[in-house]
Amino acid sequence: MTVLLMPPSARQNLGTTELRYPENSIVVVAGIPGAGKSTLLRRLFRDPGTVRVLDSERLRDRWMPVLRPIPYAVWRPLVHLTYYLLVLRAIRTQGPLVIHDCATRPWARHLIGRAAQRSNRPLHLILLDVPPAVARLGQHARARVVHPASMTTHTRRWPTLRDLAAADPSQAVPGATTATILNRTEANHLAAITFGPHPN
Repeated sequence: MTVLLMPPSARQNLGTTELRYPENSIVVVAGIPGAGKSTLLRRLFRDPGTVRVLDSERLRDRWMPVLRPIPYAVWRPLVHLTYYLLVLRAIRTQGPLVIHDCATRPWARHLIGRAAQRSNRPLHLILLDVPPAVARLGQHARARVVHPASMTTHTRRWPTLRDLAAADPSQAVPGATTATILNRTEANHLAAITFGPHPN
């Protein structure tokens, strides 16, 4: 696990790993398609409690029963537009917020970062850093394979984003104060993302 720049409280106890953030934080869970973002969020937030979790995959799944006859490529822009409107609205509220985002789109990173700054909310990053081949296996496992040209763009941009976050998280996403970079094994062993006072 690589925890960079003023990290949240991270502790290991008998193999249990917890990332703990201040109560009103926004945490962006980032990674290329197939990196395991949705899988991680489903596992860690089966019962989100007071934590709001936004995942575009969940939005897509809710719409799928109605829009299934229409090719996803046709209504994907509507999913993205609706999702980022939900993200902006959630940022303006209070309370812990976890956002699923590939983070390889500069405009989306700046949208989230600037909105968090305007709302005076602390912003943290968790980057799931997996090889492209592993991510492609993840796509096949979920039966949603990204178009090769789009995947090439994601994988080309990812190393630059990761390196920016390692050097200074705010260069990756405006206003971000910490970046935690996890490989697949480390992500699998992460047991909790929590919010509140740091443990003694």
